[in-house]
Amino acid sequence: MPLRLDTNSLIPFYYQIREQLRQQITSGQLEPGDALPSEAQICNETGVSRMTARQALTQIAYEGLVIRQRGRGTFVAAPKAVLPNVQVTGMSYTEIMGQAGISAGARVLAQEVIPASVEVAAQLKLAADQQVIHIVRTRSASGVVMSLETSFYPHSLFPDLAEADLTDASIYRFLEQRYGIAPAYAVDTIEISVAGAYEAENLKVNEGAPIVLVTTLGCLANDTPVVFTQTIHRGDRFRASLRRERQK
Repeated sequence: MPLRLDTNSLIPFYYQIREQLRQQITSGQLEPGDALPSEAQICNETGVSRMTARQALTQIAYEGLVIRQRGRGTFVAAPKAVLPNVQVTGMSYTEIMGQAGISAGARVLAQEVIPASVEVAAQLKLAADQQVIHIVRTRSASGVVMSLETSFYPHSLFPDLAEADLTDASIYRFLEQRYGIAPAYAVDTIEISVAGAYEAENLKVNEGAPIVLVTTLGCLANDTPVVFTQTIHRGDRFRASLRRERQK
């Protein structure tokens, strides 16, 4: 469909273009893999500057609706992985994805025993420099990398965890089966940020892309912390739906 601008509107031109392209995508007029108009085509069609056309395309790319490929163009992305109303407290990534009907995966980037940093020791209520198991994994949903997960576990509680095969595995399930220990609850702290070089490389996104940082402290029923995790989720490929109810 042709793009049209209302020159009498107070709404910026880039925003008008962005909303029209978004509507074409969300309505199904443009399907995954379809090409969007190039910056030059948008300029010719609407009379806006190249910078305005680029701003519109960049914003919908940050939202995860399209993928921009250097030298090729801009294409409609596959739909975001959507988590419906699921109970997430105290549950592993694998279990959450399973409830949503999504196949979860994991690739190990680091798995080692190290001295706890000041922050990690404080979170896990350990003495300074006490040993912890440091695990870094990328987590995927249906084969698409979704998040970068960095976790710390007390070595004294889980001495064999550093040698376990954690590829495509649920660590919580391993801990329960091996040690009879798994978090009874977890406290999440959620922040919005942007990807740096390290995050961008591992999540397959551009530097500056939006990310969601979730810091999690998993505890036993007696409030003993057993895992401290920092997970960076891709903002362009993830959307969650939460149900909230007023307590009576």
